[in-house]
Amino acid sequence: MNGRSRTMPATECSDFMASVTTHNGLFTVISREMQEVEERLQAPVEEGGGLLSVVARYALSPGGKRIRPALLLLSAQACGADQRERGVMLAAAAEMMHAASLLHDDIVDHAATRRGRPSAMARWGSNVSVLVGDFLFSRAIQSLVEDPNRRILRAFADAVVAMSEAEVLQLHLLHDLGIGEADYLKIITGKTAALMSAACRAGALMADAPDSVVEALAAFGLHLGIGFQLVDDALDYVAREERLGKPVGSDFREGKVTYPVIQVVRRAAPEDRLILERLGASKSPSEDDLAALRGLVERYEAVPATMRLVDEYLARARAELSLVSKSPACHTLHRLVDFVRERDW
Repeated sequence: MNGRSRTMPATECSDFMASVTTHNGLFTVISREMQEVEERLQAPVEEGGGLLSVVARYALSPGGKRIRPALLLLSAQACGADQRERGVMLAAAAEMMHAASLLHDDIVDHAATRRGRPSAMARWGSNVSVLVGDFLFSRAIQSLVEDPNRRILRAFADAVVAMSEAEVLQLHLLHDLGIGEADYLKIITGKTAALMSAACRAGALMADAPDSVVEALAAFGLHLGIGFQLVDDALDYVAREERLGKPVGSDFREGKVTYPVIQVVRRAAPEDRLILERLGASKSPSEDDLAALRGLVERYEAVPATMRLVDEYLARARAELSLVSKSPACHTLHRLVDFVRERDW
C-alpha cells in the first residue's frame, strides 16, 4: 500500500477484531480489506509527528462502526471490483472524512464525550481539534486526487458540501421547537447520509458499474444513512449510556430538536406543550429536565413513531439493491440494513 502501511499493534488489532465481533461477523466478507483500512489509517498519523499524531490517532482509533469504509468496499465488491489496494485507499479516505467531521461536530456541540471516552475537544481543546480535523480532511483529499476516476472525487466533494450546509442549518435551528420534518430530514441527510451515499457511489464507480447501478447504490447509501441517523436519534432517548458511548439525552442538551421531539411537539396536549417549551428554553437542562423529556417522549410514543419512519427509509434502501447482482457482498448489504434497524449502539 504505497509503502506506507504498517503492522497493526496488538492492542489495535484486538480492538479491530472486537469491532468485527460486535458487528456479529457482518463484515466477514471484507474482513481482510477492513483490517488493511485500519492499518492505512495510521500511515498519515505517523507522518504528522508530535501532538498532531497523538490527536489524529485518537480520532481514528478503532472503536467506531466503520460503516462508511465498509459500504465502499462492499459496493465495489458487489459490482465485481478486484482492485483491493485501490478500494482500501478510498475506504480509508472515507473514514478520515468521517473522523474529521466528528472532530468539528464535537467543537460545535461542545461535546465532552465521544464513543464512550472524552472527546478530542475535551482533552486538547477546540483549537487543536479543528486543526486536526482540517488535517484529516486534507489527507483524505490527497488520497482521492490520486484516483484516476474524477467522479469519485466529485462524489466526496459534494458530500462535504452537504455536510457543511447541514451543520450550519442545524446551528440556525438549535432550540427551535418549531423545526419542521423537512428541515430535520435535510439536516440528517447532509450530516450523515451524504457521506454514506458517496461511499457507495465511489465503490460502484471504482468497479466501472453501469450508471443505473451506480445511482441505485448511491440511493441505497442515502436511504440507509437517513435510517441510521433516525435510529441514532431514537437511541438518544432509550439506549443505555455504556452502549451508546455518550450521555443519553445529549442531543436535547445540545439544543438539537430531533425527530422524537418533533413527534412530541406534533402530538402534545397544551399542558405538555408548555412543559416542553420550558425544557426547550433551558440552555443547560438538568437531569430532572431530561427525565421529564424522556417521560413525554414515552407518553406520546415518539420512539415507535421514529422507528416507523426508519422502516420506510430502510425499505427504500433495500429496494435499491434489486439492481445489484446477487453475491456475498450484496447479501452483506442486505444484512447491513438489518443491523441498522436492530442496533442499540
